[in-house]
Amino acid sequence: MTAQHLPGDQAFFAEWAARRPGERRSLARARAVGTVLGTWDRTPPVLAVVGSKGKGTAAVHAAAVLSCATVPEVESRAHIGLITSPGLRVNRERMRFDGVAISPAEYDVESARLAAARTAVRQDGSGYLSPTGAYTITGASWATRRGANALVLEEGLGGRSDEVGLFDPQVVAVTKVFYEHGDVLGPTLDDVARDLLGVVGQGTRTIVTVEQDVDVTAIIEETARKYGTDVVTVSTATASHAPEALPPLTRLNAAVGESAARALTADLGWIVDDPTVATVLRSVRMPGRMSTYRRKAGPVMVDGAISPEGIRAAIDAYRVLREEAGNGDEGLGTVVASFPDTKDAEACFAELRDFATVIPARADDYLAFTKAEALYPEVLPAADALARGLAGGPCLLVGTQSFVALALDVLDISTDLAYRAPG
Repeated sequence: MTAQHLPGDQAFFAEWAARRPGERRSLARARAVGTVLGTWDRTPPVLAVVGSKGKGTAAVHAAAVLSCATVPEVESRAHIGLITSPGLRVNRERMRFDGVAISPAEYDVESARLAAARTAVRQDGSGYLSPTGAYTITGASWATRRGANALVLEEGLGGRSDEVGLFDPQVVAVTKVFYEHGDVLGPTLDDVARDLLGVVGQGTRTIVTVEQDVDVTAIIEETARKYGTDVVTVSTATASHAPEALPPLTRLNAAVGESAARALTADLGWIVDDPTVATVLRSVRMPGRMSTYRRKAGPVMVDGAISPEGIRAAIDAYRVLREEAGNGDEGLGTVVASFPDTKDAEACFAELRDFATVIPARADDYLAFTKAEALYPEVLPAADALARGLAGGPCLLVGTQSFVALALDVLDISTDLAYRAPG
């Protein structure tokens, strides 16, 4: 959930809000509504990003690198559509062109187009159009009409079972895969991996990934053999133009995005200027992904980590931030954290044991926080928790995307620009 809600959001969430008990999203309906929108009319090349963590970082960096390419056929810089999920402060951020979020006026126009397309396709009881699907098909249509030479699409939930699977990507980037969303993707890690890799198809030339669990690696290799695709494995040693100062996990996901973009440009015969790539990647802004902000009371880091591994990475980066700010001798200080019962809350909170003050926060009204309530005397509403935490000096803010959205809103961090495309 975003921190702010816009009138144009209604068309994207309407069918989800009106869904019947037990009703599931329908890819067939997404395809039908997309056909009315013109989503698959002259679709440019697609780079799809799937995985369990780091997808947004990979997607933004892939789009940024593609924006640095020259298209020989037209002798001009490539224009790139970027569709990500979820939004943070506002849902407009899900749809970008050359790194810039769709304007409020354009957003209202696209919302009206979507509403009309939904009305034109009779609902037959097969399921509803999901919000992520609505943004994917509408965003792809909008970016294509604006003249995008390529699309970067981040999956919302799954690969084969997600609306991104309706496209035929030339390159698929696979960030770290772990078990999640078992009710949708399947009861085992193998099921999750197979669903995510289900986005690979006949048109896929390259799969770019990171070192994975042995079972996930086997599924990637099996999929590559089936479709005759190349597999590129990125590690922390992989050459990248992403800033070296980035936290290691963030830089790894950035390298996945850069490598995927370079695979697509090579396939298309586009020309990439490395100095321009380095400049543009320095301009990337990823609020809520180990993002840091300087305040009079002390530095603040905001991160959407929701697993023990992710939290450890965030804490490591936060230690460095405190040391650079001259607060390294004061311990870790304060953390405000929001982990609902849908996450491994006990394990996540256990990673915060070295903080002097832990302030649990409730950011999602529709989720339960009984695990946090069992661990701490009180779990504050997110706004109150943030006010208390930020009043006490340096602070780490970590938790779900809903919590991150509220934190960025409180800090008044701009989220309209993902990167500065070259002029």
